[in-house]
Amino acid sequence: MIVLLTGDDQHAIQEQLKQYKAEIDFQWLTLCYHRFPADHLDRAMSVARTRSLTGGKKLVIVENCHLKQWGMTELETLQQLMQVPESTILVFVATNIDKRLKIYKHLVKYAKLLELPLIPPWRTDLIEKAISTEAEKIHLLLSPDAVAYLAVAIGNDITRAATELRKLSIYAHGRKLKLAEVKELVPCQTQNSLQLAAAMRQGESNQVLQLLDDLLSRAEPLMVIVSTLITQFRTWLWVKSAIVSGVKKDSELAQLCRISNPHRIYYLRQEVANTSMNALAKAVAMMLDLEMSIKRGAEGKELLPAILSVSRLFKVV
Repeated sequence: MIVLLTGDDQHAIQEQLKQYKAEIDFQWLTLCYHRFPADHLDRAMSVARTRSLTGGKKLVIVENCHLKQWGMTELETLQQLMQVPESTILVFVATNIDKRLKIYKHLVKYAKLLELPLIPPWRTDLIEKAISTEAEKIHLLLSPDAVAYLAVAIGNDITRAATELRKLSIYAHGRKLKLAEVKELVPCQTQNSLQLAAAMRQGESNQVLQLLDDLLSRAEPLMVIVSTLITQFRTWLWVKSAIVSGVKKDSELAQLCRISNPHRIYYLRQEVANTSMNALAKAVAMMLDLEMSIKRGAEGKELLPAILSVSRLFKVV
């Protein structure tokens, strides 16, 4: 079996590799379990092509294969894929790949493509589901509001989620944990620019102050914060404008607003439902002015009044 395992969800990728490793007879791991960096492709293919001396399965993992580092020599080496026996599990691991590459097109002729992307940070429903699944694996009982809190506190960092859940499991000793206990053990450290944008759109000045203070205390670059805010507010403006113009189909909205995932439209509709298009337009203009100021050397202290001014546009009177 040949697999091209790609995506930025490192936890999911490592879990998948553990599943493959579990297929190898434990007593023969030293002979049947091999990992190679991408620049040792020739050695990896040589090992993959030979049958296991034990008569069982063999696992060969080639790591960090973004494929762009490979040229004609590696493409020639990959001609040997057809010689890999069924008893060998050959896995190519990549964070991201360019599917236009000739070497990718050759690889997927023989390999099963398994994509494991990170859950988008705005899909808290999927994050909650992932956390619940991880909790069930270790028999950890959590109240629904505790799961919801963890989804916000941890975000889409499922690797950290697994670590925090193991810690909670040790503390719980089999009993169901309540929200207060979870909050005490797992502090919310995922305040990010997307959450800041949401708080600004809702006119929640106190939350804006808290989120911005957290971002700045973690030395988040000003340009990164502002660029994310501009992208988010511009997306809201495009969606609101399209809806007001009479666009009804999610697929059309996604295309007009340059949103790659049409499923996100459902959530964007909810987010802009009670938001003024005029306020969104002013917010984008103000954020662009702030971006220009930062490029000219403005400091962090100038960020707060600008952010609060945008937030006041959405303040419910």
